[in-house]
Amino acid sequence: MRLRLPRISTRIRRRPSAWRKSTQILPVVVLALLFFALTFGGYHLLFTNGDFDHSLAKSLLRLGMPLSNGTEYGEVERYNLRSFIYALTNYDLQDPLSMLGATLPILPEITGQLRVWEERPFVFIQELSFAPDPVRPQSVAPERVVVDINSPQVLIYHTHTSEMYLGRAVPTSQSSLAHYKFRNLADPTITGVMAVGRHLSNALNSLGISTVHETRIHTLPSINNSYGNSEKTVREILSKRKDFQMVIDLHRDAGVPNPSLTINGRSVARLAIVVGTAERIPLAHPNFQENLDFATKIKNVCDEMYPGLMRPLQVQKDARYNQHLHPRSLIIELGSVENTVEEALLAAELLASVLVRVLTL
Repeated sequence: MRLRLPRISTRIRRRPSAWRKSTQILPVVVLALLFFALTFGGYHLLFTNGDFDHSLAKSLLRLGMPLSNGTEYGEVERYNLRSFIYALTNYDLQDPLSMLGATLPILPEITGQLRVWEERPFVFIQELSFAPDPVRPQSVAPERVVVDINSPQVLIYHTHTSEMYLGRAVPTSQSSLAHYKFRNLADPTITGVMAVGRHLSNALNSLGISTVHETRIHTLPSINNSYGNSEKTVREILSKRKDFQMVIDLHRDAGVPNPSLTINGRSVARLAIVVGTAERIPLAHPNFQENLDFATKIKNVCDEMYPGLMRPLQVQKDARYNQHLHPRSLIIELGSVENTVEEALLAAELLASVLVRVLTL
């Protein structure tokens, strides 16, 4: 019995020291649990469809998305872990090329060469009527237009590179059907809006206005990242070439009443210009009036040349659409999802003739 008493007393003396150590670890454990609880709770509230009212978060997300009469631009894809990681690191978990693109600046040029364009003949504008209709008189030889590719005047790009022309209406709840889902940054698919942008670029070049058509994909990993992605693209291009007279973010609209009209017996998609002034949001855009004045000038010339082709000017006070990057930067909605590609291509030719007159006045 005497031999066991010292062992018991030793254990009793050790317990307070062990308790003191455990009390020192306890706050760390509590803080860790609190951190994980807040992280999980924040993720659940922001990125899942619970019973929480997401109206404020959605309204903030819409600040960077073009709004047009409640069309699909007001519909924001649900954020997920992939988009969250991309927003923090610019790395797309499902697209290894996004990591290569961050280290290889030449990657966009390589992926751009993968696209095989179907060159469409100009058929509508008299100045571009090489074939098949109308036909130039045989006595008049077509003039050769020389374009200075080293001094481009117009930049065309697409924030929403995924937009397609379906020739039919799409319910708002199914607006994603009107967007192509790119597999990765090297996906060679040519979407409807990209094909129309190419045609507009060719038309301007043929009329003597040197044009750069940027086809970099901006809708990966999600359409929610589009404006951030396209801003980086435009900044990069403008840092290398500062002499552009105009920057066009070419889109196609959706849910437009009377999306087409008939001109000279042909059905043509209608146009609209969107200008963001950022007057209601905390984003710097001090020179929006220059964009607005330029948009008004284009609208007036278009109304004179092709009455009814252009819908009313759309001014959004709760967005800026990257238009702060250039004093003549505009969103042009060329047609709508209800239009066919052919209707949009014809509208691109008409728009080219309008822009030539505006830029050469």
